[in-house]
Amino acid sequence: MGILFGLVFIGIGLFALVFGLIQFRTAKASADWPTATGKIVTASVETSSSTDEDGSTSRRYSPRVEYAYTVSGRKYTSNQVSVGSKRTYGSRASAEAKLDYRSGQQVTVHYNPGKPDQAVLEPGATGGAWGTVIIGAVFAIAGAAVVAFTM
Repeated sequence: MGILFGLVFIGIGLFALVFGLIQFRTAKASADWPTATGKIVTASVETSSSTDEDGSTSRRYSPRVEYAYTVSGRKYTSNQVSVGSKRTYGSRASAEAKLDYRSGQQVTVHYNPGKPDQAVLEPGATGGAWGTVIIGAVFAIAGAAVVAFTM
């Protein structure tokens, strides 16, 4: 049972690690992507709720930005601020403090030249890109430790 548990952890860890490394590579490449002028369509705080098995409800708040831009005469929209995971906060005030964009604001959009529909406002590797790599590594190492100590 312990070996199976460890192998599952290794598998999850390796999947997350590979996914994180691809995400990190994309984030790093985004710093060199060409740019286009864009405009913030909406900037708001999104609320999500979840209920646990005891019936308790918790709320999380996320800054949400949607922007429009044009590449080679074709219009695109995106809500991706940076490459990496979406940040959530325990209070609306915290999420509002991280909302760095306003509706109607002109912005510089960094877009993938091979896939112009893939774009970010904040290029380069951020904490979100590193987070998946770290979580994957922790799972893989924990799984390997379980397997090693079970044998």
